[in-house]
Amino acid sequence: MKKRFGFSTAMLVRNKMNSILLLFTVATVWIILSSNKNGAAKNGESVTGAPFNASKTCSKCHSGGNFGGSISTQLLDATSTPVTQYTPGQLYTLRITMNHTIGTPKYGFQTTAATVSGSLNQNSWGVPPLQTQNQFLSGRNYVEQSTALTSGVISLPWTAPAAGKGSIIFYTAGNLINGTGGTTGDQPVNTSLTVSEGTTLPVTITWFKGSVQNNAALLTWATAQEQNNKYFIIEKSYNGVDFATLAEIPSKGNTQTGYSYSFTDISFKYSAYYRLKQVDMDGRTSQYSIVDLQSALSIKYDLSVYGHAGSNYIRFYNGMGKPQKISILYTDLQGKRLYTSSTSANAGYNVWPIINAPANGILIVTVIMEDGTKISKKFLSVK
Repeated sequence: MKKRFGFSTAMLVRNKMNSILLLFTVATVWIILSSNKNGAAKNGESVTGAPFNASKTCSKCHSGGNFGGSISTQLLDATSTPVTQYTPGQLYTLRITMNHTIGTPKYGFQTTAATVSGSLNQNSWGVPPLQTQNQFLSGRNYVEQSTALTSGVISLPWTAPAAGKGSIIFYTAGNLINGTGGTTGDQPVNTSLTVSEGTTLPVTITWFKGSVQNNAALLTWATAQEQNNKYFIIEKSYNGVDFATLAEIPSKGNTQTGYSYSFTDISFKYSAYYRLKQVDMDGRTSQYSIVDLQSALSIKYDLSVYGHAGSNYIRFYNGMGKPQKISILYTDLQGKRLYTSSTSANAGYNVWPIINAPANGILIVTVIMEDGTKISKKFLSVK
């Protein structure tokens, strides 16, 4: 076999192949690291800084950024008050806040909950908000971004475990990123939050359910025991965020075995969210889970106008299953055009405030869809 400069042709071929393989491996690793923008756990990485994650954080891969970044976490009760103790079975919000003083970063995060004693997984997360996801990895649940976030404030619903679990610790890692898709120029931050177990409330809710029957919403719930319970509050929302009181249902009295309750909302149309609250004799309020109801009826559009807290609102239902551009037209009873605006209507319910109402008296609001459909309602304008 011929040799050149002391190397055989076969050796040169092998070296060339090894170089190609090395470049392919580096490129693959780069793609994997960069793809964590859609969630570390989704790509097989747990980086919350927890001991069961080998104390790894986003700094395992990311570094070099200087956004003056910081991170903090709080557990908020139903009144948005930070707490250091949780009440077993109650609904809370874990709020993650990442701040910066320099630049305009985007954000990523990963958080998990575990018992302090034994580090047992606590997967009592509610429905993740938009652009986040709950991923299961190696026997644990991690909530993280599903795409790079433009806001550093993330609010995650979390229900406290049943009595006897003891203190819970939330491990949270954040990353302030420069958005280049690489791993340099980013600033990892991390923190943890421990909350101890508090006392069980005088009222224990075993379940809260909803169903659509005869075009109305039937809401039912049951208690396991009640002491000093005053009444329940049913709240309603069309977007799952802004709730208003719909009804108050008195308690049936003290019991060690519990009661069953029900309420029918005859004003239900197409879809709505319902939330249950409980009020003690001493005024303490506890919030429970949310029920999302959807009617089997198929409609294209619906329009109504309602008042709340001294303001008027348009409630528009887009039943086409996709967003579309719309125009909103205000006229008087003679058809004279008074005011127009344009916006985008998401699929499902949309709520907009009525602004710049031009005069006192009865006006007509008309919503015009992309397909040319028009739907109108009269309302009383008061200035």
